[in-house]
Amino acid sequence: METATPRALDRRAFLKHASAAASATMLASLTPRIARAADPVVETSNGKLRGRIDDGVHVFKGVRYGDTTGGAHRFMPPRPPQKWAGTQDATQWGASCPQSAETQDPFYSWYTAIQPTSEDCLFLNVFTPGVNDSKRRPVMVWLHGGSWSSCAGTAPGFDGTNLARAQDVVVVTVNHRLNAFGYLWLEDKDERFADAGSAGVLDVLQALRWVRDNAAAFGGDAGNVTVFGQSGGAAKVVALMGMPAAKGLFHKAIVQSCSGGMRIDSPDEAARQAHALASKLGMESVSGAALQQVPTDKLVAALKSVADPFRPVVDGRNFLRDPFYPDAPAMSAHIPLLVGNANTESTYYLQVDPDNFSLGMADVQRRLQRFLKADAARVDGLIEAYRSVYPAYDASEILMTITTDYLFKRNTLKVASLQAAAGKAPVYAYVFTRQTPIQGGRIHSPHTGEVPFIFGTAKAAQAQVGNGADIEPMTRRMMATWAAFARTGNPGNPTVPRWEPFRDADRQTMALSMDSQLLKDPGGAARGALEGLPYYEYSISRTAFVKG
Repeated sequence: METATPRALDRRAFLKHASAAASATMLASLTPRIARAADPVVETSNGKLRGRIDDGVHVFKGVRYGDTTGGAHRFMPPRPPQKWAGTQDATQWGASCPQSAETQDPFYSWYTAIQPTSEDCLFLNVFTPGVNDSKRRPVMVWLHGGSWSSCAGTAPGFDGTNLARAQDVVVVTVNHRLNAFGYLWLEDKDERFADAGSAGVLDVLQALRWVRDNAAAFGGDAGNVTVFGQSGGAAKVVALMGMPAAKGLFHKAIVQSCSGGMRIDSPDEAARQAHALASKLGMESVSGAALQQVPTDKLVAALKSVADPFRPVVDGRNFLRDPFYPDAPAMSAHIPLLVGNANTESTYYLQVDPDNFSLGMADVQRRLQRFLKADAARVDGLIEAYRSVYPAYDASEILMTITTDYLFKRNTLKVASLQAAAGKAPVYAYVFTRQTPIQGGRIHSPHTGEVPFIFGTAKAAQAQVGNGADIEPMTRRMMATWAAFARTGNPGNPTVPRWEPFRDADRQTMALSMDSQLLKDPGGAARGALEGLPYYEYSISRTAFVKG
């Protein structure tokens, strides 16, 4: 999920809230919790953990998979956690990576809410139907969105309890380093910082190694691990598919609303970002040792001045090329892939202003010229192509359709096409077409809209998905589909029609709704008008089409 642009919290109020929350968390950690006989205890590779049972699901929160990344370890590769004696409590969420705080509008907060932040943030959470048993359940590792810059694996919408219970799978959610803490390209000659530009993805690899080493104790199968993520999380999944060190750590992949994930940062672009940050901090050069001395809150504040978001770098060490450009990575050609989008992704951003749903065509033309960096003639031709396919659409619906296609569908389907072309593993495509009833139905099927149905957290996300008779059956359908893919590499299950693999020849795509159906290249006739435009990348601002 690339976060929208809701107002930032008043800084003093946020710091007061964060400080109070951090103090409460620290107090809770220092106060011995009375263990119950029924509490599950698991022996991990680092020591024993005690969790809780929540309605039949064994839940372990704040499990440390890496040591602190603060102080002298800022920008360094992750280190394994130290072993401990006795039994550690695992009933409290771990810290979130430092990041800019956003307002907690309920429309977003089920996805964007975070715990108090700290550079000691390498924690994961495990939700499993059983521990210390002989079962070998599929393991589903969730990588949260928020571009590469924000959010955490502990948001209310990512609670894996219901998914684990309903589908007999092990769900793991992960916190890792973000923004400059995870992806700051340091050109200085200090070899200690050679991996700083990809440290956040190295954290994810560390988490996947922990899963490999400990899955069996939590009732999971280390040989059947699916990585899945949405928006920025989808970009992380795509990046892992193109990262040599990740080979063998997962076996299936689900890419939801990929956006700019086909490519990562070039060294030149990453250097510009680093220099912009250093300049804001009053530093003449980008020095890792000097940046380690900058207080965390000062570094977070300076990040707001860097418009181009930090992300992994083609550093010649961890990434030898872009993940899915110009083709699919050969190292992951054998990985089955489930890939798709919400049907009107961009309404997630447009809904911040009600006027965005009553636009005139002239306003749409201006916004598209800015956003696409195209001249009037090119934009006019594009609009005409979409109007010919969607003659009943008004101007705002044309805007939401074009921007959804350019921001998300075009890139996501390119990933599908390239992976299918490799021909070594099946690819399945979907479009989530269930429409939310909120705001009179005008936002249709926005970005992130499928996520609560996969996790069974629609109640937490009610401000976005609404509340109606379709919530429960739609949840069963999405859970069954994602779990079927994790189990077998094929999303087919009794809740959907027969699902054919995606191939460029016909682009079979499952429209997921209360009346799911398999369609041939839905929207493709209009989307073809985008050919010739560069693919969307994270450096392109969405503000150009959201604001008049």
